[in-house]
Amino acid sequence: MSNFAYAATRARARRARLLPPEAFGQLLNMELEEIARYIQDLEYRREIDRYGASLRGADLLEAALLDNRASEVGEIIGFCTGELRQGIEAYAEIYRVRGIKVLLRGIFDGLGGEELLRQVSPLTERDRELYAQMAATDSVEAAVELLEGTRYHDVVQNALEQRQSDSLQPIEDALDRAYYENLASSLPAGGAAGRVYRGFVRLQVDVANLKTVMRLRHRGLSGLGELLIEGGTLDEAALAATTSVTDILPIIEGTPFQEVLQPVLEDFEEGGLNRAVQALENHVAEHSRRYAYLHPLSILPILDYLLRKEKEVRNLRTIVRGRELELPREKIEELLVV
Repeated sequence: MSNFAYAATRARARRARLLPPEAFGQLLNMELEEIARYIQDLEYRREIDRYGASLRGADLLEAALLDNRASEVGEIIGFCTGELRQGIEAYAEIYRVRGIKVLLRGIFDGLGGEELLRQVSPLTERDRELYAQMAATDSVEAAVELLEGTRYHDVVQNALEQRQSDSLQPIEDALDRAYYENLASSLPAGGAAGRVYRGFVRLQVDVANLKTVMRLRHRGLSGLGELLIEGGTLDEAALAATTSVTDILPIIEGTPFQEVLQPVLEDFEEGGLNRAVQALENHVAEHSRRYAYLHPLSILPILDYLLRKEKEVRNLRTIVRGRELELPREKIEELLVV
């Protein structure tokens, strides 16, 4: 039996502890040491203390942020039961997919094992062991072999064998597709909240497809419809047939995406891809907030909290790395999702 009321109440209590939007503006004016003290007084003390003896500066903060996020996801899963837990576990697979992508990308770029492991956040001890083994390999092929026994091995192996260059993009796209297809297959059967959740997943599939097509067309690549995911509301064949970013505009006409993307796609200059991705992510966040409000006794408040937590950690990481690289405040602000 699912414990929707209990889990939603705990998720809302955690949501109340998240940073308010104005806090990110304040953090932009701080040095790394000040940022560490600021977030240590919030929800990140345990993780900062854990890594404080071995790491410093941006590396310390990033490791603490990723570890805290993984702990939060694990605790959320832990207090959910029944169908609710299954739904949250299916959603949380995104963190495993991202972990595998980060590891493969790091191995491809020749990063060392310790540096690589600081960039991933294992959800379980089994993940931690797998990630450590992958980070210790010296080739993408060897790392992929270690995925044997997971749901992602065949997907990645097939993409590795079929890629036509040494790019990792086909592998990363295949992992994303496997994630969303699994998420779509785990949808609840019925009920008003179930219908809304199915709509939310379809929204995420549409967003994933739009991101894929925009990235491909921005790089001058056409076709590649096999990278698109089934289960959304947008016409996959029409998206696959586009040859430029602006070709997307007729496809999204009359949909909620028109208002979100049209201003960016019509003026797709340098930085347009980042702005378009951020606009889509804000669109998902707005829907998540509304769905959670309309269906308080469902999976939606828990997903809303996880999305907000994800946004907080991402923004903090952006500020930390931006401050480390001494980027202008305006540039860091452009990269934040608020």
